[in-house]
Amino acid sequence: MNIKRNVSLSPLSTFKIGGRAEMFCLVRTPENLIRAAEWAKANKIPYRVFAGGSNTVFPDGTLNGLLIRIRGGKISVSRNTICADAGVLLKDAVRISLAHGLQGLETLSGIPGTIGGAAYGNAGAYGHSISEVIRRVEVWDGRTRRWISRKECAFGYRESILKHTPWLALRVELGLKKGDRKELFAVSRKTIRVRNKKYKPGIKCPGSFFKNVLVADTPKAALKKIDPRKIIAGKIPTGYLLEEVGAKGMRSGGIAIPAFHGNLFENTGGATARDVKQLAATLKKRVYKKFGITIEEEVRYF
Repeated sequence: MNIKRNVSLSPLSTFKIGGRAEMFCLVRTPENLIRAAEWAKANKIPYRVFAGGSNTVFPDGTLNGLLIRIRGGKISVSRNTICADAGVLLKDAVRISLAHGLQGLETLSGIPGTIGGAAYGNAGAYGHSISEVIRRVEVWDGRTRRWISRKECAFGYRESILKHTPWLALRVELGLKKGDRKELFAVSRKTIRVRNKKYKPGIKCPGSFFKNVLVADTPKAALKKIDPRKIIAGKIPTGYLLEEVGAKGMRSGGIAIPAFHGNLFENTGGATARDVKQLAATLKKRVYKKFGITIEEEVRYF
């Protein structure tokens, strides 16, 4: 375990924001992830874990304690089952599923991050989420390694039990179906084309900033203010809400919302976590004032 000190945070996320980590280590296997966490606990040092850094807002100052990054690991295929260590890139899992003609991950093509991070936040796009194909997740609960079922994961929209416990995701097992390789590759390519129009390659952002709003959780009074034509699969696109309150073109320091997407925070240069939080707070107030809806961040603040 190679622990580094005073490490710059900004290169570690797609947002390119952040100060410095007091201590940092990179691990590539579930065993070393547990070892790093146990070392921190034994030395009474607080620790945080992240993976791809694609949904992350690091602080401007010093992040105290040990920051652990899990990146890499093993992936295997057996019939219709893929098992991947938490640090395996989601795009690699998608690629392998397509190569084996396995259906279930193709609509997640182009989503950055790792398989563990995808399970943590129940990543999804275009009406599908990774929870649809997860069979079970291996976790470390602070004492033991064990598998939890999909039901025990308590998946919801961009939610899982992993967000609300100190458990660490170690491995993810996916159950897929046999499909037509040619058709699966076509869906994947189309998905990536659509995604690249919204998230241009190399853009410094964490993806969609706020979660979409579930109609089932929205007060009736608020729903009356929503154009029903905008509702998609039981969700109100937050981009629509933000555009209705004038989000496009707004700025806060180095953070700007581009003209082509109201739910995108872009680091245009020199942005800080403070800029992010100030703009997020302003937009949340505007949306609540106009619609009576409280929108929630999809990003993870450290």
